[in-house]
Amino acid sequence: MARRRIALALTARNSYGARMDVSGELKRLTAQLKAAGRDEAVAEAESLLAHTLGCRRLAVYLHGERQLTAEQLSTLKIRTQRLLAGEPLQYVLGEVEFCGRIFACDKRALIPRPETELLVEVALGFSKAWKKKTPKVPDLGTGTGCLAITLALERPHAQIFAVDVSADALALARANAARHGVADKIKFVQADLLAPFADASLDLIVSNPPYVPTAEWGDLPRHIRDFEPRVALDAGPDGLDVLRRLIAQAAAKLALGGALALEIGEDQGRRVAGLLHASGFRNVVVHKDFAGWDRVVTGCL
Repeated sequence: MARRRIALALTARNSYGARMDVSGELKRLTAQLKAAGRDEAVAEAESLLAHTLGCRRLAVYLHGERQLTAEQLSTLKIRTQRLLAGEPLQYVLGEVEFCGRIFACDKRALIPRPETELLVEVALGFSKAWKKKTPKVPDLGTGTGCLAITLALERPHAQIFAVDVSADALALARANAARHGVADKIKFVQADLLAPFADASLDLIVSNPPYVPTAEWGDLPRHIRDFEPRVALDAGPDGLDVLRRLIAQAAAKLALGGALALEIGEDQGRRVAGLLHASGFRNVVVHKDFAGWDRVVTGCL
């Protein structure tokens, strides 16, 4: 048995690389990713190794002389092959960081982006809504549940609804809610936008809806186009099909004084603001992200 274990370790070493320590694997993996034309080769190599070791990304360098096991090397090889095949790093690792918290992430839902953290920041700024005893706040198209869960953690007195048309996405959101201890704070609703809610019953609506024009779908990077769910991105000829329906419904479902916060495409601010005005929203504001692009539009009734 001992000879078999030694043989297995040597086979893994010889088939995967000459070094089995973390430092050597980091150098080898970085070179492999660079050779494949990966723009973020160093960060991706760090992330793959960190996840394999069970540590934070920058902590990889503290484990430079640590010997990797045959099992770890095998896992690393499989993950690297998936990455080189075009699969997003977040799906390969099975998790993503959002607002300083870790969420499970896979093909059932859109990958949360750092830009969406602005939507959380803006939503939390609507003090009038949050001052209510039990504000009712749906997150439409919840996906991983990162928005709904973050709001539930930041405003535990609120009734948060995680709404998605996909049962698979809702299952992922439920798992993430349980992971963060807020499963009992969130109601999970399988529905198309705001259909289940009564008129004038909501205090704040947040959503990162689909907003990519269909004509631009083919121009998206492969790791988005070939792996992320199209239903969470493609929004018709001008990218506003879902936003039009959502805004019209929100005008009826929000209570007087309620607010709507939407993530949008980088050039959609003026048009979405116009839709809000046309539906009776006041105090309409287009919020820019750190890169200076339109990112969030808000309005109040």
